[in-house]
Amino acid sequence: MKFAIDRQTLDDLNLLGKYKSNSVFNIFNQTVTRGGESLLEQFFQNPLTDAQAINTRKEVLAFFAKENLSFPFTREEFKLTESYLENSDYRNIALSLFSNSRRYFKKLIANENEYDTLLDGFKGTVSMFKKLKEYVAELSLLSVSNPYHNNVGDALKVLENKKLSWIFEFDQSKEISFRKFAWYDHMMRHTVLTQLKELMVYLNFLDLYISVSNVGAKRGYVYAEALDKQELSINIKGLYHPSVADAVANNLDLNYEKNVLFLTGANMAGKSTLMKSFGISIYLAHMGFPVPAKSMVFNVCNGIYTSINVPDNLNMGYSHFYAEVIRVKKIATEVASGKKLLVIFDELFKGTNVKDAYDATVAITESFSKIHKCAFIVSTHIMEAGIKLKENCPNIAFKYLPSVLKGKIPTYTYILEEGISNDRHGMMIINNEKIIETITCC
Repeated sequence: MKFAIDRQTLDDLNLLGKYKSNSVFNIFNQTVTRGGESLLEQFFQNPLTDAQAINTRKEVLAFFAKENLSFPFTREEFKLTESYLENSDYRNIALSLFSNSRRYFKKLIANENEYDTLLDGFKGTVSMFKKLKEYVAELSLLSVSNPYHNNVGDALKVLENKKLSWIFEFDQSKEISFRKFAWYDHMMRHTVLTQLKELMVYLNFLDLYISVSNVGAKRGYVYAEALDKQELSINIKGLYHPSVADAVANNLDLNYEKNVLFLTGANMAGKSTLMKSFGISIYLAHMGFPVPAKSMVFNVCNGIYTSINVPDNLNMGYSHFYAEVIRVKKIATEVASGKKLLVIFDELFKGTNVKDAYDATVAITESFSKIHKCAFIVSTHIMEAGIKLKENCPNIAFKYLPSVLKGKIPTYTYILEEGISNDRHGMMIINNEKIIETITCC
């Protein structure tokens, strides 16, 4: 089953975006190769929904993190080989020989560099695959007890193919005649091209694994343990947002008995950041990637939906409130389909009056809380809604992010506490900014 998520959720959590410097994708995108970057995009677009597959990928990445391995080629080395192999020549050896003869004579007569460029590409490719064979042999010894050993074995089978033996016997210190080069070039870019392209794909995956594992190791991330149980359960200790410098860590626990977290706190207390941190970690965990936390154990779910930054839609004629209603309805439909989902609501119905927002928050949260197959996080400024829900819903956990007054200046701990916040500092912040005085002076 494909992991359920939509564009709104991807944007809310800022997961994708090759050209967005602060996206989660770009945190991990330290790849050397174009193919590695393309694979990273595919991984980000296709989280896993099978616990065994998640744990296998996690073990592979953890292996590279433990061994602290580096990608054995520079970007320039890889691009030289990639370009050389991509520009494959004629399948017919006679035509290939004629093509190289033309290049050679153009070099002699007109001093053109096409032949030399081709020769450099050939030599660089020979050098790279020689180096790769040595590297894979070392990996084979290191990875014996890891699932990645199967990938290494597949690569070794290709490298040990008799059709490639001449590559590893080739002496680059000796000058190569035109005739020998023309023959080797045809072999490389036609006869054994399929095998070499297999190795290039292997290298793209190697680049990806090393890139992701190194990012996780440098940032101190951990690998989550995926469980395959019917009841949804998520336990994260030391959770923080990957893009926030010196982020404060928190513990979060959602399970069948307490499947709803009702979160309160003043503006700027950190509610949105905490919920985004949770959503990002759930997503990364389902990819088998390292997560920004101290530890994490979770039961695999079928998807995640958020309602954090819901825009109005002028083209559709939707007000902000109606856009919120449509969003909640969409999520309700997904929940009703029987999927095991994680759902995050940041301040339900903030686009309407306080009375309607209170009634709707209570009614919607209470209804969702009865769906124990799913887990929910709901934040609000309306503390009265929490008090009402506490009377009727024993399966809701109530937590808040406190603010502490230093004189007339509110400060924030960003550390979760049990209960419901009664902080009301909106007017204090307005007064601190002297907005009324500014208006009066006009």
